[in-house]
Amino acid sequence: MAHEPFESRTYEIEVLTPTIIGGQDKIQSFEFVKDGDYLYFINFDRLLEENLFKESFIDELSRGLSTGGRDFNIKDVLARYNIDFKNSSKYKLKLEGVKRLSKEVVPFVKSAGRFYIPGSSLKGAIRSFVTKALNRNFIQLYENDLSSAYQKTLNSADRRNSVDPKYVSKDAEEKIFATPYESPFKHLKISDSDFVSSENAGVYEIKVMNICGGQVKWFAGRSNEDDPDRAVSIIAEGIKPGAKLIGSIKIEKDFVEGNQVVRGIKEKIGVNATATSPTEFLADVLKAVSKDYIQREINFYTRYKQAQIVSEYQKLLNVLNSLDKNQFLIQIGFSTGYLSKTVGIFFNKNHFEKLAKVDRQSKIYPELFPKTRRLVFKNGQVWTVPGWIKVTIK
Repeated sequence: MAHEPFESRTYEIEVLTPTIIGGQDKIQSFEFVKDGDYLYFINFDRLLEENLFKESFIDELSRGLSTGGRDFNIKDVLARYNIDFKNSSKYKLKLEGVKRLSKEVVPFVKSAGRFYIPGSSLKGAIRSFVTKALNRNFIQLYENDLSSAYQKTLNSADRRNSVDPKYVSKDAEEKIFATPYESPFKHLKISDSDFVSSENAGVYEIKVMNICGGQVKWFAGRSNEDDPDRAVSIIAEGIKPGAKLIGSIKIEKDFVEGNQVVRGIKEKIGVNATATSPTEFLADVLKAVSKDYIQREINFYTRYKQAQIVSEYQKLLNVLNSLDKNQFLIQIGFSTGYLSKTVGIFFNKNHFEKLAKVDRQSKIYPELFPKTRRLVFKNGQVWTVPGWIKVTIK
C-alpha cells in the first residue's frame, strides 16, 4: 500500500452495510475449504513447500489444478494425505449467513493479503456523487451527449461507426470537470485506508432482484424465479458493518472555489450547500445527494413491498439526519448498481429509449431502468444493501 506523502486531515470510514471493493481474478472453489461457518483460503505456496517430499500428493494436486478445479475437491485430497488445511491457509473468513455457496468467490482488494479501501475507490465514489449534485445546466450536457450519440447511431449504417456506450458522456465530463490537469478533483487527495484484520471481514451472499411485470422476481440464470432460494447467488468477500478504517484526506480551497486554471465545483453545484470550509462544503453536497438517493430508493422498494430494505434505508436516513458538519454518507464498491455511479438517476423514459439504441449490448427497459438491484442475503432472507459507509473528516 502506498500512502500519499502529505499530512492533512484524517478521514475515518465506518462501514454501515457490507462493503465489497472487488479485486481481480475470482477465487475458485479449489482455492478454499469450507469448515463449519468459515472458509479457509489455501496458501498454495506454503502447501507445496511443506509437502514437496510427498510426490504422489504433488502429482495429484497438479492433475487436479490442471483441470481448472472441475470435480476437484481439495479438502478430500488434503485429508487423504493427512494435511491439515488450517495450517495451509493464508486467512479464514466467516460465512455471514451464506446459505448457498457457489464455485467462486469475488475477492476483496488486498495489499499483502490485508483488507483496505483504496483512496481511488473513495475518491471515485465522491466524484460520482458530486456529479449527481450538478445544477440543471450541467446535467443537460449529459442529456445532450446522449442525444448526439443517439443521432449518430441512427445515422450510422455501419455499427463500427456508432458511439461506444462507454464514451457517451466523455464530452460532458470534459466540459464540466476539464482535463485531469485542470480538474477541480486534482485538489482533492485521498490516501488508501489503513488495514482491517480478517476478523473484520466476512463472506456475503448477494442475489439479484428483478422487477418483471410489476412483480419482484429473482435472477436464476436463464429465468427469473419467485423463490429467492432458486436464484443465483453471488458470493463475495466484504468488510463487516461496524468496522472502522482510517486514512488521510486533503481538500484544498481551490477544489471548491477554483483559481485561474481550475474552476471549482461550487459554481457547478445545484444543491443547497452554504458551508465556507472545503470539508464542510463537500459534506453538505454529499449529504444532500445521499438524502435524495436514499429517498428515491425507499420509494422504489416501497412500491415493490420490500419492507426489510425500506427499513434498512430508513436506518441510513436516520444516520444521515444525525450527522455532524464534517460527516457524510456515501455508497461505494461492488454491486452498488447503475444509479449510484451515474447521472442516470435523473433520466426518464425518453432518455432510456435513446440509451437502449446506443447501448445494444445492455438490456435497457425504458419503462423502468434499472429494474434490477443487488441485495445482500442472510440465512436465506433479504437483509440489506451493499456498500454504505459513513465518512468523518477530523
